Amino acid sequence: MSMIEHQLISKVLEENNFHIMNKYNIKQVDFYNIPEVYEFVQSYVNEHGQTPDYRTVVGEFESFNYLPETADSFAYLAKALKNSTAKREAVMLLQKEAGKKFDELQGVEYINWMANEISRIQSMANATSYSGVNYAVNGDERWNTYQENKENRSFKFIPTPYDSLTKWLGGGFELGDYILLQAYTNRGKSWIGSHIGVTAWLNKFGVLHYSPELSEVQQTQRNDTLIGHFNNVHLKLGQLDDEQAYRSYLDNFKDTNETPYIIKTMEHLPEGLSVDVIEADLQANPDIGMVIIDGFNLMTHKGRGSNRDSMSTTSRQLRQVFGRHQVAGLVIHQTPTSAEKDNKEDDETGARMVKPPELHQYSETIAVIQDASTILSYDQRDGIGKILLSKTRTPNVNKELTLHCDFNHGYIKEATAIDYI
Repeated sequence: MSMIEHQLISKVLEENNFHIMNKYNIKQVDFYNIPEVYEFVQSYVNEHGQTPDYRTVVGEFESFNYLPETADSFAYLAKALKNSTAKREAVMLLQKEAGKKFDELQGVEYINWMANEISRIQSMANATSYSGVNYAVNGDERWNTYQENKENRSFKFIPTPYDSLTKWLGGGFELGDYILLQAYTNRGKSWIGSHIGVTAWLNKFGVLHYSPELSEVQQTQRNDTLIGHFNNVHLKLGQLDDEQAYRSYLDNFKDTNETPYIIKTMEHLPEGLSVDVIEADLQANPDIGMVIIDGFNLMTHKGRGSNRDSMSTTSRQLRQVFGRHQVAGLVIHQTPTSAEKDNKEDDETGARMVKPPELHQYSETIAVIQDASTILSYDQRDGIGKILLSKTRTPNVNKELTLHCDFNHGYIKEATAIDYI
């Protein structure tokens, strides 16, 4: 396990990121083999505001084995190091403290002391929370964060398909955010979700798209319609007017594409879609920037309580997964039919007006409303769609976007003022 200590220090030096140690509550006591190296790097950072060059550390300590390009994440290395610390403490407990306390304490007292010590070590080994941030002392870290945001802003925000919505969100969907798209049934919310997905992919963000209601062929054909504007009905029937155009379009989808768009439909999910499946897929595919879950109610919700409580648990876990893996998570959820009846409004001709569901008209569980940082409420009828920005961190809450929707040809466009003249 001593190799872990060298890997972690090497990764810190390579990425100039000593502050990550604080996040995972890594201290000098965790470095059993090379505590002097940790102390040197810590002192250097405190004095100079950055980590030393690896050659400086190697020259200073013969005991340090520099291991560049460590593929394991900080989270894994920190957990492994904490496990090593817990194991050492357990050995010391049995070899030293247990014998000493045996002479000092009576039977029940001794057992209780032993149980408390084992519980403490077990909690340390299994801890999944971090130490937090000491705002009073992390000025350098915040400056580094500012510089990274300045240089990499375009890689932290995923643009939406609609310019006004992207602007209202302050640049788009931010990595790590939980986004909820809620709509009535059969209004085209899956088309909107797919449009968001292909737009992310075209902007070089990897996409992991769960579509439990559709088959693989149906979902891929929807994407082809949205990107290439091929008639969706004709695609399904194999009756395209210009088949060669479709053949040429498909030539662009080869192994040379480095940005993944992974689709999982009902045939890929024999045991259903769960948070565990999503977490495993994200671990296996580190290049993902957006996760789309088309049908929150279709997920497998685990829990001992009611289905509502289990859904709440799933929602909380999804929020943590999106944040942990720094992906924008789009959850598509159906608003109940009763809400549509309550919202129904007719114009002077008696036709139903397009009106997105209100924020409180959630289905099954309030957790999806509470957990999401951004909520898009959507409705559509006869080719006219509306997206209401029901919840956002920006000052643009309750702004409404009007869309022209021709799903069959893959055109979902923001309406402009000229459209109403």
